[in-house]
This record gives sequence, structure tokens and C-alpha cells, in this order.
Amino acid sequence: MTIKELIQAELERIPEEQLEQVYKLLREFNEKSNESTSDWEALGDLLEECKVKTGVDDLSYQHDHYLHGTPKRKQL
Repeated sequence: MTIKELIQAELERIPEEQLEQVYKLLREFNEKSNESTSDWEALGDLLEECKVKTGVDDLSYQHDHYLHGTPKRKQL
């Protein structure tokens, strides 16, 4: 049996009153899969979600100052 046939067989066993829930679930699944993002966008979203909020916007440029106390570098 194909996957489609297996799904159809399972649908036949579901009571009519529960089919609406299955339909909503399938619609949500299809909508999410249509909203596909590129791997780069997904990576950007993940990095944005995980970044540490330090309140310091020049942390990477001035890392020696923040780690070792050296004088701040001149801004570019």
C-alpha cells in the first residue's frame, strides 16, 4: 500500500465528528509547508532568537575592552 492509501484507510476508521479536527490539522500542515523559508533565512531566524542581549552594540568590535579592560578602539 502507498502512504496515500494508508492515510485513506485510517480516515475511513475515524468517526465523522472527528474528521473536522483532522481537516484543520491537514490545512495547518499545508499552510506551514507553503511558507517555506530558505536555509539562510531559517539560520538567521535561529541566530536572532538565540542571541544574547547584552545592551552593548559594539561587543565584537570592542571585545578587548570588555574582556581585558584595554582602551576602546576608535570607531570606524
